[in-house]
Amino acid sequence: MGLINLALAVLNVFSFLIFVRVVLSWVNPNPRHEVLLWVFTLTEPVLGPIRALIPLKGIDLSPIVAWVLIRFLMKLIVQAGA
Repeated sequence: MGLINLALAVLNVFSFLIFVRVVLSWVNPNPRHEVLLWVFTLTEPVLGPIRALIPLKGIDLSPIVAWVLIRFLMKLIVQAGA
């Protein structure tokens, strides 16, 4: 049960980081800010490949797709642990 809770906590944190990245993209912060760099460094390995798969130009749907996939994965983990 501890491993399941750890996995869910990590996925929740990652989901939150994606949300933070979306909000930061709206406010146009200093691109050299440490927090911004940290959030981009952690989320880009997941969002980059998803972005490459989506053929739309001008709109980035990768955070939405990643969030849906994370929630689906979390649901699978909870069902497997039950």
